[in-house]
Amino acid sequence: MFASVTKSLLQLHPFSAHELDLITVRIDTTPLKKGEFLLKAGQICGGVHFLDRGSLVQYRQQDDSDAIDGLYLPGDWVIDNLSFVSRKPALASIAAFEDSMVFGLGVSAIHELIGISPVFFVLGKLLEHNFIGVEGKLSTKSIDERYLELLTTRPLLFQVFPLKHIASYLQITPETLSRVRSRIK
Repeated sequence: MFASVTKSLLQLHPFSAHELDLITVRIDTTPLKKGEFLLKAGQICGGVHFLDRGSLVQYRQQDDSDAIDGLYLPGDWVIDNLSFVSRKPALASIAAFEDSMVFGLGVSAIHELIGISPVFFVLGKLLEHNFIGVEGKLSTKSIDERYLELLTTRPLLFQVFPLKHIASYLQITPETLSRVRSRIK
């Protein structure tokens, strides 16, 4: 059942079979219907989540529209890192864009694992580093570079999410995205 999580964890660190068992017995399974929330703005992020099936979108209310902070596909780790680390309410919501299955590891389970073995400190640091995400790397690049980076590193996003979501994620208007796509073709 947790084969996809195990595979992802092994890409982060060479955990032993016993260590992987210690992690997987603490994982919660959360099915989400389209539109249901994994995290609502104002709540404190209570753990790290692995998207096994479906897709999620992380967004903030901004003026009359939503600003997209994250687009997630199967195999992605999902977290509101600032809320999780600071234990303060999240500024963004994370919702299912389509019916999804999420595996979660709560903060108490993470603390319990760290109490069992110092190797699990590595998990926390690797995951924290992993959550800096594409959005942080893209923000210093030109519009064309941001688009090409996303197209190269995450091409499936263009098959799952509408272009208006991708434009918002890239911090540009849909019209600008259309011009960029025309130029780059």
